[in-house]
Amino acid sequence: MLSVVTSILAAVSNKSESIPAELILFILIAAIVLILFITIAKRYKRCPANKILVVYGKTGSGAARCVHGGAAFIWPLFQAYDFLDLEPFVVPIDLSNALSQENIRVSVPTTVTAAISNVPGVMENAAVRLLGLGREQIQDQAQDIILGQMRAVIATMGIEEINRDRQAFMGKVNEAVSMELEKIGLQVINVNIRDIQDESGYIKALGRKAAAEAINQANIDVAEQEKTGETGVAERKRDTRVAVAAANATADIGEATANRDKRQKVAGLEAEAVEAETQANAKKAAYNANQNVAEQQARQRSESASREADGAVRVAQENAQKKAEDARALREQSRLNAEMIVPANAEKQRVVINADAQKEQAIRIAEGQAQATIAKMSAEGKGVQAILDGKAEGYQRLVESCGGDKGAAALLLIEKLIEVANVQAKAIQNLPIEKVFVWDGGGETGGMKNLGQRIMGALPPMHELAKQVGLDLPEFLGKLHEEAKKTQKKTPPAEE
Repeated sequence: MLSVVTSILAAVSNKSESIPAELILFILIAAIVLILFITIAKRYKRCPANKILVVYGKTGSGAARCVHGGAAFIWPLFQAYDFLDLEPFVVPIDLSNALSQENIRVSVPTTVTAAISNVPGVMENAAVRLLGLGREQIQDQAQDIILGQMRAVIATMGIEEINRDRQAFMGKVNEAVSMELEKIGLQVINVNIRDIQDESGYIKALGRKAAAEAINQANIDVAEQEKTGETGVAERKRDTRVAVAAANATADIGEATANRDKRQKVAGLEAEAVEAETQANAKKAAYNANQNVAEQQARQRSESASREADGAVRVAQENAQKKAEDARALREQSRLNAEMIVPANAEKQRVVINADAQKEQAIRIAEGQAQATIAKMSAEGKGVQAILDGKAEGYQRLVESCGGDKGAAALLLIEKLIEVANVQAKAIQNLPIEKVFVWDGGGETGGMKNLGQRIMGALPPMHELAKQVGLDLPEFLGKLHEEAKKTQKKTPPAEE
């Protein structure tokens, strides 16, 4: 820079005669300003992101001033600067023969990753203790500190604790090492314990024990899972069987209910049909009650309707019995499949339903038979009433046509003579007959004119005959007059 200024001044002096003085002054001032700018630019130092700028000398803030991620002006003559590298470095720690809490020697090969800290306050420690040192020198210092702290941490822990909870061991090592490394301006990035060994083989024994326990636990877990799986399968099968049994029971109940309703409706309709038919037959019998044929037809139809009703009831009972047997078979199958209480409840409900249906059927049948019997008796009563009314009307006309009660009585007696003769014949058919007596009225005239007299004349022998066989004839057949008795005694019967 001074050589450039000197050359400029020489050139100016050589041409001073031809260049004005103002221009020369301007050139000098510009050269001075340029020199100052260049000097200042060289003394203004910017700090990269992966480094720390350490300004030392007369800083006004201690032995050194650290700048990270910025820039600083370095005063010439009063200050100087240097950089600390922030790139991490690996410190191999081959720790061996470290005594644990039980005085068992332990080897813990470890790898620690560290770097110069950029934390305010800690990086000043690095500037004081590590500035100007190479990477290997820094690693040696860190290694000594880490070895000492790891030995101290291992001395406070048992070997089983170190082996069981390595994360806690690493945490304690990290904490102890970090505190000591910060004193020289370093920070721990990572602690990686490669292995833990002991001279007595205790850790290996613990490993074998843990492996055996893990294997046993795994076998137990497998057995437990298999048991759980088999239990789950059994429970699913049980639930399936229970669900199927419940569905079958519900179906049986529904079928039994439908059958009950069907039987009730069929029985009701059959009873109504029987009742309607019985009423129709009763009306028909009432209309034809004055004839025995109509009465017999009504009786036959009533009996036919009763037989048809009985047949329908028997058919319904057979169908009900068949369906009840089917339902019982399904219930037995459900009980054998499910082996639970659901089939028992289904059987109970089925029995109740069948009992209600049989009760309703019996009531309907009884009501139908009672109504049929009432209609039959009513028809028979009306027929008898009609016959008696007809006979009464005929008797009344007979009395009127005969002109009195005596003639009518004679005619009625003639009507009953055949029955009387049959009775007399049956009475004497087995008796040994030695004589035959014939009575006559003794009149000279005969024929139809004296028919009544001849009939009336037959009454005394009838009374006498009845007395001989030990019978007393009723008074409406007449009784002997005293004169007739005397005449009968005087006139001996003829012998043959």
